[in-house]
Amino acid sequence: MLSIAWIMFLLFFPACLGLLWQVIGGDELSTQLLALGILLLCVDQARMAVVDLEQVAQARQQIQDARLKRFYQATVSTIALELLGFYAATLWLGWGSLVILLSQVWFNLWAGIQLHTAEKIAIQAWGIPQRLPVLGADAIGLVLVSLWMLKIAPLGIATGLLVLVLFYGAMKYALSPKPLSEVSR
Repeated sequence: MLSIAWIMFLLFFPACLGLLWQVIGGDELSTQLLALGILLLCVDQARMAVVDLEQVAQARQQIQDARLKRFYQATVSTIALELLGFYAATLWLGWGSLVILLSQVWFNLWAGIQLHTAEKIAIQAWGIPQRLPVLGADAIGLVLVSLWMLKIAPLGIATGLLVLVLFYGAMKYALSPKPLSEVSR
């Protein structure tokens, strides 16, 4: 049987290749920069899909909690929306980017909890108020991608979006006190 990591690799890798093709062969610098940002996000979200699914599987073995079902449904539906967005972005970068960002809004509105599995399984209520900074960043991303699609300062917008993705990665991985296995969406 294939592990969760291999399944996610097989699902996300072709989209990553399509985005890499846009980075290398994009017709404008703004397209290449936005494609690079979306490619980095694709790699991150593939890893997060593995982390979230493995955490749910681990938690289900040790805890009986109805919130796990909702979290699992939010995770699986978000992965499906993300994949739709990443594959769409290989053909229509702007529209695919919007779908990807909307998938993040979807997850943050629906998940309702955070799982902590480093030492002992813990489920922490993590509703919309706790997710407001992330939802705000998603809203900024949606506005910026919309402006990019309207060709309003596309190079500046694409550069700004790439910087946001790099900042997000730095905050999430480099500056997080949590172990990498516990860093979530």
